[in-house]
Amino acid sequence: MSDDTVGGDFAAEAGDIGQQAPSSRDALRLEQLREAASAAGFDAVVLTPAATMTWLLGQEFEAHERLFLLIVPTSDAATAVVPALEEANFRRAAPSVESLHLWDDAEGPGKAAADAFRRLARASRVAVEPLSLRFMEFEHVRRELPNAKIESAESVATALRLRKSDEEAAMMKRASKIAEAALEFTLRDVKPGRTEIAIASKLSSELLRRGGGGISFGPIVLSGPRSALPHGVPDDREMQEGEFLLIDFGTSFDHYHCDITRTFVVSGSPTDRMREVYEAVLQANIRGVAASRPGVTYDYVHKNCQANLHAPRFREFLTHRTGHGLGLEIHEPPSVMAGNTEVVEEGAVFTIEPGLYLDGWGGVRIEDNVRVTSTGCELLTSSRRELRILGP
Repeated sequence: MSDDTVGGDFAAEAGDIGQQAPSSRDALRLEQLREAASAAGFDAVVLTPAATMTWLLGQEFEAHERLFLLIVPTSDAATAVVPALEEANFRRAAPSVESLHLWDDAEGPGKAAADAFRRLARASRVAVEPLSLRFMEFEHVRRELPNAKIESAESVATALRLRKSDEEAAMMKRASKIAEAALEFTLRDVKPGRTEIAIASKLSSELLRRGGGGISFGPIVLSGPRSALPHGVPDDREMQEGEFLLIDFGTSFDHYHCDITRTFVVSGSPTDRMREVYEAVLQANIRGVAASRPGVTYDYVHKNCQANLHAPRFREFLTHRTGHGLGLEIHEPPSVMAGNTEVVEEGAVFTIEPGLYLDGWGGVRIEDNVRVTSTGCELLTSSRRELRILGP
């Protein structure tokens, strides 16, 4: 496929990825959520438009100023509080949720919420997502269920979403292919004198042009000494010959994200020190991928990944964990870090992204996405990892 091909071919290929019809998807996953919540001792789970609702329904809804809740009791049918303008979309995505309490801007959500929560009047423990429930939604839950203990649903949601299916992995691999093609096309523009912002803008445009489902986060494009900022923001700095260029970016396909970082040299020749630092990070990346397999702990993956980076000449330049979970959110459990003794499970997807950051000099990060298999892991990313020199 030509580098100039736009998103049509990617989308056409992805059409071959088998997807469950909404009627089977939402019924199956609602039951899985109900069983997991019941096993954890909850009476219900209350979801807002965020990742777990997207996982359940296969469609993303926007969390705006209007109250929008999906209520899943462990011993009763699911119900929802839905703004009237979202009714058609919600019914299409969630045919198994027959009980809808609609409201419009004129009447407000008070009565709809009261009616929806009435069957949970005796609930003692209700789970909510800790990172997506806003104060406005919390106030409605607390008002309608004054006697219930409101707790985090993170353990329930994490357990369900941690192990990615073949279909989910295929979406993430498709996102990676789109992203990597966009990067290769964008790299044609890298040369001394180009600004970080120009390259970031070009990359963002290419991600969308080639069929990406959006920009997972503002691309991190940092050159020279600024490449030592792990989460720096691109500015109008012009790239110089013979310096590092760090690019961290991502996109999604059918709501599932990729997250990729590559570090390059802009034209010229890298110094011996640059080669030494780059090679150390590359070997750490390779070690981290090799250590990712079921049955070990995330602490084990982290320590194997970063073992060589703890040498005296590098240790002070380490600033972050090895990686994070990836899926419907660009950052989600698990955390691949020291001290995390959770056991790696088959199907888990996470990043391996070691880095070294030398303040005032430059930095290197190499990030790949892995999915754990029965015997090891597979790389969902495929772009070259060796040191590359860009431009004339």
